[in-house]
Amino acid sequence: MRQAGMVLTAALPAAVLINLAHDAGAAIATAEVFADAVPPQGEALVINVLADHALTDWPAASAAATMWAFTRHAALVWAARGIRVNALCFGACPEAVDQPRETAGRAAFAAPAGPATLADIASTVVAFCRLRSMTGQLIRLGAPA
Repeated sequence: MRQAGMVLTAALPAAVLINLAHDAGAAIATAEVFADAVPPQGEALVINVLADHALTDWPAASAAATMWAFTRHAALVWAARGIRVNALCFGACPEAVDQPRETAGRAAFAAPAGPATLADIASTVVAFCRLRSMTGQLIRLGAPA
């Protein structure tokens, strides 16, 4: 199967959900249905794409923070079932809960080095698929060009 310049092979997880919903409740419900469908001893990956938003857009910022919290929680809960959960964010994104307060704001909302290209996005998705030891992580790219 070829999509967005990626060639999917048998080396990748058996099931991958790329969760694009901007509504946190719908995205979480979709991920739960997906996780319930993964067979025992299966291998699956959920990639939550956090909403890109202006810093003044509270509903979108709240949804992104909710999805980041869900990503970390689901990664812990579902790891024993072979389900990894990671997140991809464009532009501004939520801060890490363990980040020092004095640097959290700067790191969470600092301007990325440049806009994300389709190749950047595809490479990140492939990395999430291939790095089987990675779960509960957020990768932040610049807003797409």
